[in-house]
Amino acid sequence: MAKISQSDRILQFIKENGSITRLQAANEIGAFELSARIGELERDGYIFLKEPIKAKNRYGETVRFVRYSLFGD
Repeated sequence: MAKISQSDRILQFIKENGSITRLQAANEIGAFELSARIGELERDGYIFLKEPIKAKNRYGETVRFVRYSLFGD
């Protein structure tokens, strides 16, 4: 059985869920370098929307992260 790459799993997750964040990539896929995989996919011709998000963590501190979605889907 062929092993599915992290990049393929990321694409599949986005197609099924609409978007992905770094935390989702780590928890759901086991991909800890989401931005690197996104870069690889962009070099392969995929175009991503990158939405900056601000949220509060459990300590009330503002944290920033990016939500990636496929452009045109």
